[in-house]
Amino acid sequence: MRRLALLVLAGTLGQPAMAAPLTLEEAMAAAQAHAPTLATAIAEAEAAERRAAAARAAAGPTATLTGTVGWGRLDPGGYFGLNATDVTPRAAQVGIEQPLYAGGRIAGARAAARAGAEAADAALSQSRTGLRADVAQAFGGVLAANAGLLAARRLVQSIQTATAQTRLRFKAGEVPATDVQQAEARLAEADALLAGATGQHDAMRARLARLTGLKPEVLAPLPADPPLPATLDEALAAAEAHAPAIARAKAGLAAAQGQARMAKAEGLPQVAAYAEASSVRDQFFPGYRGDLASAGVRARWNFFASGRVRAEGQAADAGVRAAEARLADARGTVREMVIAGFANVRATRLAAEAALRQQQASEAALASVQQEVRVGMKPTLALLDAQRDAAQAAQQAAAAASQRAAAAWGLLALIGSDVGKDATKM
Repeated sequence: MRRLALLVLAGTLGQPAMAAPLTLEEAMAAAQAHAPTLATAIAEAEAAERRAAAARAAAGPTATLTGTVGWGRLDPGGYFGLNATDVTPRAAQVGIEQPLYAGGRIAGARAAARAGAEAADAALSQSRTGLRADVAQAFGGVLAANAGLLAARRLVQSIQTATAQTRLRFKAGEVPATDVQQAEARLAEADALLAGATGQHDAMRARLARLTGLKPEVLAPLPADPPLPATLDEALAAAEAHAPAIARAKAGLAAAQGQARMAKAEGLPQVAAYAEASSVRDQFFPGYRGDLASAGVRARWNFFASGRVRAEGQAADAGVRAAEARLADARGTVREMVIAGFANVRATRLAAEAALRQQQASEAALASVQQEVRVGMKPTLALLDAQRDAAQAAQQAAAAASQRAAAAWGLLALIGSDVGKDATKM
């Protein structure tokens, strides 16, 4: 945590705090502390939890205290021998009421509020897992861009050297002008590759800085992929149990059911127990006083509302059916995305392995071609082609590793943050 704090401070000041490379784990932690979208989700989850607490409190007793005081002149008109006089009318009342039966209003409100809190928690989980996936993609993108930029720079340098040597050999009459032209064409191609790699490098670093608030000079290599379910069936089962998108849809259905219960309760009576005490002074004639204490049961029933209650209940039932449809759609969408994501993880891992083998083969071929060109067995053009192939293979290997990490973290975001702790690797 101390290292992360130093990194965050360094990102704020725009200067590196230490020479140690930034790891993916540290980048994710920095993003959790920096991202405005995550702060918004956290605040919304806290607000939803407070609303749920308020709904739970509605089933408990309430106590109220009211009071009035005034100043005026009271003239009884001679009745009871009383004359006009100045008075100070005042009254105070305290009451306690405990709901006994509300026809489902309170229970429905509590269910709806609890579902709202669950939906907010699911949204927060989705924000966190999605942010981690975004950081993994950006982190790998920077590493790939760094590799591409390094390969492009090396390619330009080697082709510049080869081009200069070809010009000298042409002046000495050892090679035709065609070799010089081909070398210059390869150099122009390498310059264009370097320009593109530079732009990609700057773009990827800007994205990582936006997500984490950091501008590290050096990144650590990508770690192993996070643990994921070993089979597609396990991934689908995990998504059904933990996927934030499904959890939000389930909470939406629970909220709609609570709203329906509240709407139907409008046509049912309400019963509450109460206890009250009041005190009145100077209200009806000078010197008047009256005190009252009572306790009992109070009921209210809105038995006719011109069809409003029935219509609201039907609308709430339609809302429940819509929420059920949204849940079914969420399950289908998540299932489709998990199947695609699982296959993508497999494909990107195979592609990364193949790209690494291609890089190794290209480097070996380059070494062989360098020897053959040195002894005159192959023309300079063959060396330029081998150098270009090796640079492209290095860039593709880094990009494939980045795509592998992005696919793994993307699948983890789909199936939920609590998944994969005890799962075996794929």
